[in-house]
Formats: sequence, C-alpha cells, structure tokens
Amino acid sequence: MTQTVSDDAKSRQPSPPTERAIRVIELLADRSIAPMTLADIVRRTGQSRATAHAIVSELIAQRWAVRDRVTGAIDIGPGFTSLAASVSPPDPVIELARPRTTALHNSLGIPCFVARRSSPDTISVAIATWSTDAPADSRATELPWLTGDRPIRLRPPISREFFAWATPAEQDAWISRAPAALRTRLRLALAAVAERGYSIERMSDDYVALMDALNSLGTASDSLRSRMSDILTELTTIDYLADELHGEVPVITIGAPIFDDDGSVIAALVACPNATMATSAVVDVGRTVREAADEVTAAYRGLDHRRESR
Repeated sequence: MTQTVSDDAKSRQPSPPTERAIRVIELLADRSIAPMTLADIVRRTGQSRATAHAIVSELIAQRWAVRDRVTGAIDIGPGFTSLAASVSPPDPVIELARPRTTALHNSLGIPCFVARRSSPDTISVAIATWSTDAPADSRATELPWLTGDRPIRLRPPISREFFAWATPAEQDAWISRAPAALRTRLRLALAAVAERGYSIERMSDDYVALMDALNSLGTASDSLRSRMSDILTELTTIDYLADELHGEVPVITIGAPIFDDDGSVIAALVACPNATMATSAVVDVGRTVREAADEVTAAYRGLDHRRESR
C-alpha cells in the first residue's frame, strides 16, 4: 500500500533525521538569538557534535547557512532567506529603495547597495548594483560584503549609521561590545555621523593585510577566530571626525540611514567609492547618498500613513 501525506498525526511515519535538521534550521532562523558556534548548536539541540556538524555542513553547502570566516559563528544563509522571500509579501523598504539605489549608482558611477536590518544586531545586503562592465570575480575580491552571501553582525565599529541615531542606552550597549581602548573614539564617531548625516568607512593597510591572512587560514578554532576578530577591530581607524576631513582621504563606503516612523534605523543606503578621494568629493557623495536615503524614508513613512488612513 502506498503511503500518502496525511494531516493525521497517528498515521505519519516519524523521521528523526528530518526533525533534527529542522530543529537546527529553526534555531538559526530565530532572529532573537545571535549567530551561534557549532558548540552552541550542540548544546541547544542536544544533538551529538557529529550529527550537528553533518547537518550544518550540508546547510552551508546548500547556502541555507553561512559560517563567519573570522568568528566561526553560524547563521541562516541566503539560500534559505531567498526561499522564504519568494513566499513572503515584498518588503516595502526594498521595493521603495530599489529604483533610488539604481539611480544613485547611475549618478555616481560606483557600486551601491542597501543594507536591510533583519534583527536588532544583524543586517543583510538586500540590493546591490554594479557597473555592467565590472568583472564578476573582481566584485567578491574588492567588495566581498556585496555578494550577499551572509548576514552581517552589527558589531562595533561597523555600520555606525545604524546606531548614530539610537537611544543613549542602545548606543551604550553597542559601544560596550568594543575593546575598551576604542570606546571613546566610537562615541565621537557616532556624534560625527549624526551631525553630517552619513558614515564613512575606512580601513588601514594593516587591517587589509590581516584580513587576507585570516582568509588564507582555512580552519581555525572558534576561540582563535574570536581573538583575531578583536585584533581586527583594534586595527580599524573608525570613521572621520570633522577636523580629520581634509586633503585626500581613503574611503571604502559612505552610508546614510533609512528611518521608520518611530525614528529607528531600519536600513541604510550605501555607496562604495573604495578609493582615495578629495574631501570635497567625499562631502558631495555623502550629501547625494543622504538625500537618496531621505527620499526612501519619506516614501516609506508616506506608505505607512496611507495604510493607516484606509
């Protein structure tokens, strides 16, 4: 007799391997939980390390999960989120930002993207634009965050535009996660970002060299990756303060916030010069990015108001 799918719980045949895989997926997809190491997954699910490792490895191979190359933390991947998005209503923020991101890219002639907040401490690249003549392999090499292959933790000092307008308590909590030596600089940087309306990302030569070395390590323990991540943070020169913007300066990205009705930053529109620029050019690009982000904010707030008035 051929078995058929039934709603009758008594008639179904249990599948423990499937149940174990679903448990891991549910855990990774829970946005209230920070990305976990394999040891965390073993502890939370009660599965053996070998079983959890096999499940996670297959999820990563299928792009349903991703592993942070620095910290070893595992998070839900683009394969899963793409599938979920295909059966979910369109995200109004993304729909409103898409044409403006394309217009910004066409105007500036540089890559642009939208970072969408998916949880209090996680963002993901939702839209990315490239020059049509940019080689595909150069994109992942020069600007790896534009691949959208993994969620990005809002760990200091990155993505300051998501915290420059946060409450003092939220800023304090975020800054407290940084090494003590960087906290004063972070607080000054958040004030500078809020004053001018956009963040400016820059990296030192030492940072780039160490990142290249880390990427070549292959396997490393979670504790080692965590310690190396702290070193990377310490090597980062955080943003530009007002009196530091003069002459020519190296700029990786310039990001401006997109707000909801409550004034919370729910996304950011980001341009990627990835070059040394004259200060006047940085200011011009920053103003253009901020104006485009403000347009998305206004459109989104207007959309919410129209819905409420119906």
